[in-house]
Amino acid sequence: MILHLGSDYFVKTKEILMILDYEEAACNKDTSLFLKDMETTALAGKPRAVVITEEQGTHKAYLSPISPRTLMRRGSGDKDAFLRNISQK
Repeated sequence: MILHLGSDYFVKTKEILMILDYEEAACNKDTSLFLKDMETTALAGKPRAVVITEEQGTHKAYLSPISPRTLMRRGSGDKDAFLRNISQK
């Protein structure tokens, strides 16, 4: 399954390591240091969540304008969530 992060960005749910609240992550010294060396993509809009993924062995951070709670709900497969199945070929 894939998860829509905002703008035209999608990630595979199996690649998501964690979803953090942006303001809390920015205020926390240890989390800021952890994110500092990561490849980061800022999506359009005010960041509300940080989505950490591991894609092909590389850790990436996406700054999403969608709240962490909404992303978590979507990722859990709630009925109103915006998820798509990826057909395995």
